[in-house]
Amino acid sequence: MRPYSPHRKKPPTYLFIAWTLSLVAQPAFAEWQPHQIKQADGRGGWITRPAQIQTIKHPGGENTKPFGIAQMDNGEIIFIGSWHNGTKELPVATFSKDAGNSWSEFLAVPGKPGRPMMLTYLGGGNLSVIAGSRLFSNDYGRTWPESVPVPPTSEGLGFYSEGNPAIDRDANGMATKVIENGYHFKPGKHHPIDDGTALIRHSTDGGRTWQGEVEPASWKFTTLRQGKPHIRGITEGSLVRAANGWLVAALRTDITSALLEGPHNDNLCGTAISISKDEGETWLPLNILFTAGRHHAQLQRLPDGTLVCVMIVRNDWRDGRLASHRGGCDAVVSYDNGVSWNLDQRFTLDEFEYYNPDTPVSGRSGHIGSTLLDDGSVLVAYGNYPKAAAVLIKWKPNAEPTQPLASPESAR
Repeated sequence: MRPYSPHRKKPPTYLFIAWTLSLVAQPAFAEWQPHQIKQADGRGGWITRPAQIQTIKHPGGENTKPFGIAQMDNGEIIFIGSWHNGTKELPVATFSKDAGNSWSEFLAVPGKPGRPMMLTYLGGGNLSVIAGSRLFSNDYGRTWPESVPVPPTSEGLGFYSEGNPAIDRDANGMATKVIENGYHFKPGKHHPIDDGTALIRHSTDGGRTWQGEVEPASWKFTTLRQGKPHIRGITEGSLVRAANGWLVAALRTDITSALLEGPHNDNLCGTAISISKDEGETWLPLNILFTAGRHHAQLQRLPDGTLVCVMIVRNDWRDGRLASHRGGCDAVVSYDNGVSWNLDQRFTLDEFEYYNPDTPVSGRSGHIGSTLLDDGSVLVAYGNYPKAAAVLIKWKPNAEPTQPLASPESAR
């Protein structure tokens, strides 16, 4: 499919009306539907792999956004997100007992209005999530009776998070260590002109207290702005424990200096990978996978050790330019504990087109959650703004059978 152009012939009015109604009249929940994900073949073509897809939306709200999803040891899946009631954004949860085939009614999550972050399944029915303060549940997410403040950094600055932590577990699946990334802007610095500062710390009591704070110097990089070096940094991020014991981070990069010279907003942030071989004390230099347009990354480790990094596509920025008006959700994988990633064989999990000539870098995808299911599938939920809902994709990187795409150009 070609990128949308304002000069393209417009569809008949009745088709536009039908399309609009299809967005407005979304059901609260939908069963799994057959879906095809696309994967670049590394030679300029594409193949498709079978998957499943569905859309879930709070029935009374204007928009439902996902911020976390986790499979628990009772077989249930918990989805945590926000819904907008026309006045404010509120945190909510819904549950599935059948691998996402059906979902419960939404339950309100207590805490401050806003977006619930860093959903963490701690084992034995225990969870935590940040909704203003850090909330705790001991009944698989039905109630959240305990709350503790999110402590500031050692400098007394904020520790803001979005992503997923790395979790070490004992033989019974109980969390023994939670490792989390957070960020802030130093006093006097502001997004997007200045560099963000990211930190790492860990908890051995399920997130009630934190220790071992590290501010990696390697999580800064330099680009040129008006011919002069300009420091860039990191904000949110996700972590995973690789099969060989390393910690791997997928991090949201600041907007590069060159892109600050034109129309810009935070849709132009990118994604980078960094690895620690010493429990987070030091980190290797950033491996920037995408300079712009793809971020909100989340990491999962498959049973065979493959690392999966899923991210939203707010702008399809490639080779230093806006390559198409595609939005949606992409993924890349690593077979060597995060050292290299299959960029020439990336996955397109879902896609749609959006074009606004007044704001050419506007993105209509936002926020993401992912979890590993018992059958080895990766379950991803991402925010699809045209649908005002969360789109869920259940997929495997090696799903068979594969089929060559009839028109490789249409996959972009």
